Amino acid sequence: MQSLTALCSSGSFLPISPNLHNSKQPIRSVYSQKKHEKSNTKYIDSRPYCTMGKQSKTSLSDAWPTISLSLFGSGFFLGPLIDGIHSRVDLVTYHNGSIDIGPLHTNIWVPPLLGLFYCTVGLLQLFLDEKFSPKAPEGSLEKTASSLIAVVVFIEASAEMYKAGVADNIEGYILFAAAEFIWLFLDGSRQGFALACIVGLGCPLAEIPMMKLFHLWYYPQANIILFGQGLVTWTITCYFVYTPFLINFSRWLKSVTASATADGSDRSD
Repeated sequence: MQSLTALCSSGSFLPISPNLHNSKQPIRSVYSQKKHEKSNTKYIDSRPYCTMGKQSKTSLSDAWPTISLSLFGSGFFLGPLIDGIHSRVDLVTYHNGSIDIGPLHTNIWVPPLLGLFYCTVGLLQLFLDEKFSPKAPEGSLEKTASSLIAVVVFIEASAEMYKAGVADNIEGYILFAAAEFIWLFLDGSRQGFALACIVGLGCPLAEIPMMKLFHLWYYPQANIILFGQGLVTWTITCYFVYTPFLINFSRWLKSVTASATADGSDRSD
């Protein structure tokens, strides 16, 4: 249609007429011949119009309230359930504020802390995507579900090895290899690897003041002492594996938010 319109607008195709060249009438895409008022001259009146649909792109500055609320709520309710896998085998023992909800052993501060963890990592990833990776892949429900299953299986495997008395260094080697495999197939980006390393190293360090100052929990069989507080070295792999899930989850939430915004705009139009 564009080539036909260009052909019709060329001087060789149109009839040579002063009235035609001096006409300021708009051009229409539907070819119709009209009789000029008080004249027998016929002309083609054509107006180009765009047939492409509107493309909407939701920026993080517009969507972050909805996304952050979803991330926080997911961490608040889902996080303690996953964390309970470790507390079930007494890898971590809760102290001040500990509560038992059926078989779940947790702490009253764990839900909001994990909600904050989900929200911080997810929004940070979306910020990095918007600023440094504009062509980052969009999230999908399938990839998010696969990432969640990988996290649960990984945490369960680490808990079972701990319960079976596997040596810390052997368990660490196995979990490090598994964590690299999960990152490779669920993310595979250098940016995602860097973020997972930061989260894996930073979060265990962030636990130290909570244990030392507020006595919220402790590790009964810690194998390393940092700043006077005991930690388990291979727990960094658990945070590492958590990161691809939060990356895919936050991207999927942004895609859902963008689709809902686009649908609302179409209805208002």
